[in-house]
Amino acid sequence: MTVMEVAFLITGLVRAVVCVLCVRRVLIAIRLVLRGQRTEGWCATRQMVAVNANDSHHPQFTFAFRTPDGETVELRDRPGAFGYEQGVPVRVCCDPARPRKRATIAGPDTWGPVYVRLLIGLPLGLMSYVALRTLASRWGFI
Repeated sequence: MTVMEVAFLITGLVRAVVCVLCVRRVLIAIRLVLRGQRTEGWCATRQMVAVNANDSHHPQFTFAFRTPDGETVELRDRPGAFGYEQGVPVRVCCDPARPRKRATIAGPDTWGPVYVRLLIGLPLGLMSYVALRTLASRWGFI
């Protein structure tokens, strides 16, 4: 096994894991939209976060909503291309049994939490498939 084959194997596996995590989060968001409890929320904070040393920044959004028992819950989600200003009302879909763990702003108004993860996960999955399939055929497994 050469160094290049090991590098292909590791990057293929890492890409596969990231793809699975993205698709899992998409499936959770779709399930919450279809079966979750809907409540009104708001954009609690919008702040610019530094990505790297080149002064590249991207917005990070924190949304908040109240559970039926009056508890305020905050969540981070990706609203998509346009985002929200602080204080803007949004619709939140959550799992009433675990509102802190399972909540999203995805829905008919905002599909950003779904398509952003799909745009990240699917190309990584395709690259992972190509890399791992190439290695498998080179090593004689296929």
